[in-house]
Amino acid sequence: MSGSKKYDVVILTHAPKDDLVHSIEKLITQSIMPEKIIIYNTNEKIFYKNINDINEFEKLLSDNDGLIKIVNIDEANFDHGKARNDAANLCESDYILFLTDDAVPYDSYLGEKLMKAFEEYDKKGFNVAVSYAQQIAKSDAKLKERYVREFNYPTHDIIKMKSREDELGIKNYYCSNVCAMYDRKIFNELGKFEEGIILNEDTFYVYLAINKGYSVIYYADAKVFHSHNLSYREQFSRNFDIGVSQFERKEIFNKIPSTKEGKKLLLNVSLKLLSRFHIIMFVDFAIECLYRYMGFKKGKNFEKLTIDECIKYSANKNYFINKK
Repeated sequence: MSGSKKYDVVILTHAPKDDLVHSIEKLITQSIMPEKIIIYNTNEKIFYKNINDINEFEKLLSDNDGLIKIVNIDEANFDHGKARNDAANLCESDYILFLTDDAVPYDSYLGEKLMKAFEEYDKKGFNVAVSYAQQIAKSDAKLKERYVREFNYPTHDIIKMKSREDELGIKNYYCSNVCAMYDRKIFNELGKFEEGIILNEDTFYVYLAINKGYSVIYYADAKVFHSHNLSYREQFSRNFDIGVSQFERKEIFNKIPSTKEGKKLLLNVSLKLLSRFHIIMFVDFAIECLYRYMGFKKGKNFEKLTIDECIKYSANKNYFINKK
């Protein structure tokens, strides 16, 4: 499988919780082991703050000292693109698997399956630049969040390429660095992730790769546990940043707006909730979507706001603090 191809893992962390412990436990038992696991951490002082059993976690790290490397950076200098690029510079394998600290591999075949996506679809002539995994809601996820994950991460593969732009719309350029594997040679060739952006470094890279003739594969057989139970305020802030990101890349989102996909999500999840008579959850989801939309609209018009207002609204406050 995948010949002699190898992969490294990069995990971005900030005050990680026990999900990181579980993730590492899964990564060190993979059917095809990573060559190295790089934990790229912001704010060293709070690295262990939310870990329940610190001694056990430290033992896990020390027992795998040759495999796991921790790199600490200043939180004030964090940048979604630059942090990943700097971590990628420490990688030497054929592929780089990017994970977030709250994503946990579903099984011991995550690396193998994501590499298999390259092998399988390259043989079919698709020239794959990225493969990314299905996200499955965690056991504590609310029902509405489970339905959102099911909508965004179906159980079948999706091939994304230039000829499918009209068919798939903005979804043609969707990818998630929660769990995505990149061909390192192509990654370097295309100049890596864009830096100095608030978020969406994965989407912007995929847009570039596809427009350079490469393909991206959503590989449903590769899975991670990942979900959020965000408050209305957190949804507002998250979508504020999405709006800012889309405003700053108008050449993409004016041509292929994301609002159509947002309406599909709203309708899909709402119908599922109503058909199962989850009326209270439907009302909860409707209010959440209102906050999402308000945050998104604010973000799209962020240039009309003061820097202090942007700091207040944003989930990535340092992005605006650094603009002061």
